[in-house]
Amino acid sequence: MNKPLDLSLPELQTLSFDFPTLSAAYRDGLSPLALVEEVQRRIREHRDQYIWTHVIPQEQLVEQARRVEQAAAQGASLPLFGLPFGVKDNVDVAGLPTGAACASFTHTATRTAHVVERLQAAGAILIGKQNMDQFATGLVGIRSPQGYCRNPFNSDYVPGGSSSGSAVAVSTGQVSFSIGSDTGGSGRVPAALNNIVGLKPTPGRVSSYGFLYCNRSFDVPPVFALTSEDAYAVLDQIEGYDARDIYSVNIPREEPPTRLPKHFRFGLPAEKHLNFFGDQLAEAQFETSVRRLIDLGGEAVKIDFEPFAEAGKLVFNSAFIAERWLTYGATAEPADPHVHPAVRLAILAAKRYSAADAFDAVYALEAHKRKAAQELDKVDILALPTAGTIYRIKDVEADPVALNANLGYYTYFANPLRLAAISVPAGLRSDGLPFGLCLLARSFEDKRLLPYAQAFHDAVGGKLGATGHAYHGAAQTISGVLA
Repeated sequence: MNKPLDLSLPELQTLSFDFPTLSAAYRDGLSPLALVEEVQRRIREHRDQYIWTHVIPQEQLVEQARRVEQAAAQGASLPLFGLPFGVKDNVDVAGLPTGAACASFTHTATRTAHVVERLQAAGAILIGKQNMDQFATGLVGIRSPQGYCRNPFNSDYVPGGSSSGSAVAVSTGQVSFSIGSDTGGSGRVPAALNNIVGLKPTPGRVSSYGFLYCNRSFDVPPVFALTSEDAYAVLDQIEGYDARDIYSVNIPREEPPTRLPKHFRFGLPAEKHLNFFGDQLAEAQFETSVRRLIDLGGEAVKIDFEPFAEAGKLVFNSAFIAERWLTYGATAEPADPHVHPAVRLAILAAKRYSAADAFDAVYALEAHKRKAAQELDKVDILALPTAGTIYRIKDVEADPVALNANLGYYTYFANPLRLAAISVPAGLRSDGLPFGLCLLARSFEDKRLLPYAQAFHDAVGGKLGATGHAYHGAAQTISGVLA
């Protein structure tokens, strides 16, 4: 019989929380109660880094762990048994505070988001709420007046946002996965800047019931995880129709490939549309990524990126931003000291648009969709930098609007065009900072991206987050320790 895991063992303290490793540890004797204690220890190690806005009290975490153990003992099917996760601070959980990183907006939720219900039913253990760019308005991760987290690779740099805490918590090994929100790239940019996977589903595939909306018509719940396989395992549990979400749909039937095709065509923007904002290291890393795709059997095909870029501009430069006003306008409009100045400007910008402007934006978007579809017909997938660069915190604070917009150049368009996307780690740059490659496909072709993401991540080396170098060895020895 396997003996329970001794919490003093260094193997537990460096145990990777990727799904296969943690599942193997459970089979070898780890208990959910011991796992919860280890999660709490890891959170305490980072307690001054503003990664979490609320951690569930110990007695409630212990109760969750006991319920999961009891359900498993009674034969319940729990595909995510004992996996710790967190959710962004704009995702409701009944009885917990929801604040969207704003003290004056914070309230106790009376409902629980659809994704949280599904995840807990599958055996995952909710740890708490994670920090973010206030009101989910930003891609930098430092627009949180109550304190913001830093990039774990270099604290001088932004962690990416708006799902900053969700990405950093996974990258630093505090949880197995996180649920963020993605309007214009918030499920992909922070993933890339933290060396993890960010899976952004097609809008409508996963219910956003229980979320505070930025753009309700195309917001989506993304998954942050250490590997693409882990991210898709979460997607399997949270996807599906939900009558409480007016944009939820029945997922069309899919027949995704089970392995990477021997030959595939991947779309790249023409040179005039590639932009790295003067960052030669990012440009070199993207060139390396393209060569890796070619080595995997890919054929690069130049596409017209203009309809994608133009669709992306609508997210923050059209009447679509009025959707944010519906949720946050009442808080942003007064002179509230708890509202970040850049966030207030972004929300108040909605007031300059009319109803006619809104229809103009809708018509423009439909035209861009048609042209983008024509370009997508030329290829199997798109391959883009997730972000064209990464910025120092001091530079973003000096120029918060323009630099934030630069980070969304390759991501803003995906949700309004209703595309599937996944950001995969693409190796570390020569300065030690992470870089991500984003793979995109047509609506509801989400699972067709998995073999591409798997193969590419494996070719890069499969490092796990910011601390993968420490976890691989522990994963190899844990079974022997517990035997």
